[in-house]
Amino acid sequence: MRVALNLALAAACVWGGLYLLQQESFFLRDRWHSGTGTLFSGLSLDLLALGLFALGAFAAAVALAWVRGTLPRPPPRVIRTHPVYKGRIIVRYWYLVLPAFALVLGAFLLAEHVPNPALRAPPQRPAAQQPR
Repeated sequence: MRVALNLALAAACVWGGLYLLQQESFFLRDRWHSGTGTLFSGLSLDLLALGLFALGAFAAAVALAWVRGTLPRPPPRVIRTHPVYKGRIIVRYWYLVLPAFALVLGAFLLAEHVPNPALRAPPQRPAAQQPR
């Protein structure tokens, strides 16, 4: 089950990265105040997409290691594994985790905090162009 979940997570991260690369910009609204949010565009959008690719590669690498048997699987009945086990996985795949963290952090640092574009009033047409 864990392997399938990791593969699904990897696929979702890759799909999200591909989706972001096809967009001109991406607005992520604030959790507690929907009137503002973070606008990713240009380099910040590319960094966010690359960060998602790195996270997807990490999830896929862990699933592959479990399938091959090079990484011991956690006990099947244990839902929450011990933090030491999780730490060992992160240390083992640091070369994927560290760039993912740096890319996502860089994306948020370069992104702009702006008002929600969906809440802007539509532009008014001049009175001469109003339909009668």
